[in-house]
Amino acid sequence: MKSTILVLFAVMLFTACNHALVLHLSNQSDIDLVNKPLELERLDLETLLGPLSETEVAMLTDEDGNRFPAQTEDRDGDGKWDLLYTQVSLPANATRHFSFNFAEGPGKTLTNIRFADINDPSREFESAERLTSNDTEISQQYFQFEGPGWENDVVAFRNYFDARNGIDIFGKTSREMVLDSCGLKGGPSYHELQAWGMDILKVANSLGAGAIALVSESGLHRIGPGAAGTYTLVHEGPLRSVFDLDFKGMKVNDQTVNVKHRITIEAGKPYYKSEIWLENGRNLQLAAGIVNLDSDTFYVRSNDNFSYFFTHDNQAYDGEKLGMALFVPANQLLVHTAPEEGEGITQTFYTVLPAAEQPVTFYFMAGWEKQNVNYSSLEGFEKAILHEIQMLEGIIVAE
Repeated sequence: MKSTILVLFAVMLFTACNHALVLHLSNQSDIDLVNKPLELERLDLETLLGPLSETEVAMLTDEDGNRFPAQTEDRDGDGKWDLLYTQVSLPANATRHFSFNFAEGPGKTLTNIRFADINDPSREFESAERLTSNDTEISQQYFQFEGPGWENDVVAFRNYFDARNGIDIFGKTSREMVLDSCGLKGGPSYHELQAWGMDILKVANSLGAGAIALVSESGLHRIGPGAAGTYTLVHEGPLRSVFDLDFKGMKVNDQTVNVKHRITIEAGKPYYKSEIWLENGRNLQLAAGIVNLDSDTFYVRSNDNFSYFFTHDNQAYDGEKLGMALFVPANQLLVHTAPEEGEGITQTFYTVLPAAEQPVTFYFMAGWEKQNVNYSSLEGFEKAILHEIQMLEGIIVAE
């Protein structure tokens, strides 16, 4: 398929002028691209500007004066940033010129990862070992909202940091970052509607909101039980945040496998991105699912680059309309149904993900009617899915 971000970094594409860069970007798509992710390598910038400090952050400004903040990321862990990430907007089939200036300090925070000790909320974890129990009362004793949470300005999610490894949704009616103060001891319950929103999904023993599983000839296998599970914060920034969930030594039939699940959330997107690496997984496949506790119907669609399936029903916690979608960079997708009851994964629509190349990538999207009235109808939610897929398919090149 086409790359979702295709940016050429040749030095000749940039022009230096009065300590500012002029960057020429072209939208090669037939649709307007809004807040399209863009990555720039530090080495290319320093070739033009010389050494850059660790506190300098870029701000792009287009010809109309629209400003697009950026963040820096340290991908190799050497303590210095090596990638600059931003989001830009471009009309269909248009080229625009961006001035590219550096300034001190970050912009407005639009993504957040929160994983904290419920008994000491000032203590946030950069790494942690997963609990081996599947008892929610135990995880509630250790972790704020039972595990790591991630959010942007439109939606939030959380992972049960125990053997269940399920994923839940916090519906948001506020564009502020709310997870730091959500689910504190003595505070209001997130199962009840607050000014910021609430927990909107019933997960039970399902895969919930895009949790993953392994598939063998003997069926579905929950990722978590029997494995040494860990959480690692990769990067937290105002526009994009990333963390890893690792599982080592998981036994499936006669195999011992390792799984890495990387989760990324970006500003303004009603979804999170999953990337999964599977080690020693011969004869195994990956799956991801959507809980079907309150919906008995799913819909499957595809185009040349993406396939997706989704549900839309009165399936939020208090019976409101909630749409959930899972889309995959592939041209076909089959959906299966887990058993209604049993000891393993239940009450889930799931798809087996194409695993010819790794990482295996998919996106999970949530649309709650209290957050956006367009999500209250099936048609409105599917239109929103198609918009997000079009944004992923769009191509921006430097020229």
